[in-house]
Amino acid sequence: MPGFQLRMATQRGEKIAEEFGYTRFPVKPHEIAKARNIAVVAKPADVKGVSGAIIFAGDNATIIYSTEHDNEGFENFSICHELGHWFLPGHPEEIIGAGGTHFSRANFTQNTSIELEADHFASGLLLPSKLTRRFLSDNQIGLDGILKLTEEARCSVTAAAIRAAECGAYPMAVIVSKGDQIAYAFTSETFKNLGKLAFLRKGAALPISATRRFNADPKNVLRAERAVDETDLATWFDGSGRVVLDEEIMGLGSYGYTLTVLTGEHLPEDPLEEDDEDAELEKSWTPRFAYGR
Repeated sequence: MPGFQLRMATQRGEKIAEEFGYTRFPVKPHEIAKARNIAVVAKPADVKGVSGAIIFAGDNATIIYSTEHDNEGFENFSICHELGHWFLPGHPEEIIGAGGTHFSRANFTQNTSIELEADHFASGLLLPSKLTRRFLSDNQIGLDGILKLTEEARCSVTAAAIRAAECGAYPMAVIVSKGDQIAYAFTSETFKNLGKLAFLRKGAALPISATRRFNADPKNVLRAERAVDETDLATWFDGSGRVVLDEEIMGLGSYGYTLTVLTGEHLPEDPLEEDDEDAELEKSWTPRFAYGR
């Protein structure tokens, strides 16, 4: 899926946060839904399998979100994901045309365009670029800063990590894995500038690393244990082995995944620059949905 479509979805989320007057964290998705007369209902914790759903009925809608992980940040992200299906151009028509009910597995685990766009919308809504950049400039780089951002924005850890990579000034790579496989990965633009890097693909084997050893014991993931080690660019991206990186690892509990953050104190920092390409993106974006469905 073209990257500009995902970026447009992120910017749409940011615009909604701005329209609702959020100039500081946290953005409150329940309030946004209420203002649009969208009912928000918690799904019983013992009902497993999906993060949420949206049901369209005439001019009204109901959002259902999962409480199975007992995690406010994940729940907020799930609600924002469903709000993406309400606010993003073409999504209501797509869902209504398929019967009016859409079930989601939010948090960047799905590859269909409609789900990825909703995930990026949710990231933009909960973590607008201006607020995220301001927060990151005042906090520690790496996993500790990401966890503080998670708490401040009341969002999921993975959403905070991805936005830290997208908005921060320091080179950073974020990898989410399960078992011995990569689920997905994001790298900052400054990280990409470290050299010609191999792309980490969904389903690819984890390299021999501290993360792989960490995942070998499922208790590390379930108990949300943390670990840190030293690695290098070549281990993960076939880049220069001379580029040393910190490998910070955290299990994501009952969610079943592991977060790895790669960064380093001696990597070059780029100044944060704000761009204003919203208008051009809006002109050129034609929504495309249901690839692979």
